[in-house]
Amino acid sequence: MASTGAGICGMYKLGANYPGRGGHVASATYVVAPAVQGRGIGRAMVDHSLSQARSEGYLAMQFNFVVSTNVPAVGLYEKLGFAVVGMLPGAFRHRDLGFVDAYVMHRYL
Repeated sequence: MASTGAGICGMYKLGANYPGRGGHVASATYVVAPAVQGRGIGRAMVDHSLSQARSEGYLAMQFNFVVSTNVPAVGLYEKLGFAVVGMLPGAFRHRDLGFVDAYVMHRYL
């Protein structure tokens, strides 16, 4: 969880992407408060989660559902070494654009 004197700015959840034989791959979900987006909080949380995943013995990180129109998130993940390894056509119902694609993104740790 990231916070300032003004309150919580963001949080993430880290765990196994899939239990059992897939348990060596981590997954994470991130949320940054709209008022503080663009200030490096998301990058700090992703960096921290990658370090945490490594320290917990995970060998890779996978994001199962990255909305393709979330350009800041996709760009950040790519800068940090993630690649789009799959696409889910029309998997997300965007409030303005209708059905848009979602990506599966992956990187080794």
